[in-house]
Amino acid sequence: MRFRNARFDTQPEINFIPLIDVLLVILIFLVATTTFKYENVFQISLPQADITAQPIVAIELMISKEGQVQIGNTRLEVVTPESLAQALRALTDQKGRDMLLIRADSQAAHQWVIMAMQAAKRAGIERVSFAVQAEKD
Repeated sequence: MRFRNARFDTQPEINFIPLIDVLLVILIFLVATTTFKYENVFQISLPQADITAQPIVAIELMISKEGQVQIGNTRLEVVTPESLAQALRALTDQKGRDMLLIRADSQAAHQWVIMAMQAAKRAGIERVSFAVQAEKD
């Protein structure tokens, strides 16, 4: 006589999917509630200084969308990297300016801006800045 039922012969299984779900919810809760705050080890008091802003005198270089170049109020007729570097070098020697402000049209070819940056490097200008227009809301 056989009193055992066939369905009890299988081994019990552990279902891991609910366990993974619970662990994922706990992980999301911990990430959402944890504050990522940088704690200072010790308090410091920064020194006081009289800050007077020095006006920045920069050489303005304008590039149109057609590739025309103007330095200050002077338009360059023939624009090559060498001629542009020579014109920039002359302005840095005369007025002691060491910064170049590039005002390029948004439709200007990328190559013209790169050429202006290379000319500034050849002229010894280390600080190059770009003029942009703020977006309107």
